[in-house]
Amino acid sequence: MNLLDQIRHVSDELTPTDKKIAKAVIENPDDFARLDTTVISERYGFSQPALTRFAKKIGYSGYAEFKYDIARNKNALSEENREETFATETGRLLEKTESEFPEEKLAEIVSVLDRAQRIFVTGYHRSRASAELLNAALINYRYSSQAIAYDEVFKLDAFCRKTDLLIIFSVASSVYGGLIKELAECEQKPETMLITCSKKHDLAKYFDHVIVLPDSKTIRSTYALDPAITNLFFINLLAMHMHTQI
Repeated sequence: MNLLDQIRHVSDELTPTDKKIAKAVIENPDDFARLDTTVISERYGFSQPALTRFAKKIGYSGYAEFKYDIARNKNALSEENREETFATETGRLLEKTESEFPEEKLAEIVSVLDRAQRIFVTGYHRSRASAELLNAALINYRYSSQAIAYDEVFKLDAFCRKTDLLIIFSVASSVYGGLIKELAECEQKPETMLITCSKKHDLAKYFDHVIVLPDSKTIRSTYALDPAITNLFFINLLAMHMHTQI
């Protein structure tokens, strides 16, 4: 049983102080592997007896043996911390997304979908998967929807109607610039919706509706979380709202 397993094994027996020590060890294995208890106590605020009690509680003869095992396992501890932090940051991003799209706001978006006779959904490169997922959700809820590949979307101006809705997923790219500007001047201009994570998207002013989703910068994350995370979660929120309207 390695160090992490030993901590988990006695997790129900740990006091609040023990849990703080365990968290500090997992987050800062290098310090606990090389510093003596005097420095650890000053830096982290744990008494030396508390450190010794914790070491014994998780199965070591004393702090010296515990410290030795930290040194042997610090790479695994660093990996564990990285994974837990990434999961935590992803969770924060999803919570932020959910808080920014309460039922009333989702209802407003659905009302735009409801008045469209035909819906076309597209996304360039990595945004294409999000577009296809939204299209599948719309079809599932009986909307007349079609996912369009990037190289086909520029044909829309030839057959689009005022009663149509064009939805574009775009991180920040201006690849749809020519199309959107042309549609803005088209006599049969469809309603348009941009779904993006960029508050300063170059093309936002040409759209009738702009939905800005949270991203890594919004939650001040140290990780570059993929915009697809919020795209897919937003689509699921929207689908759940549509389901409640059946």
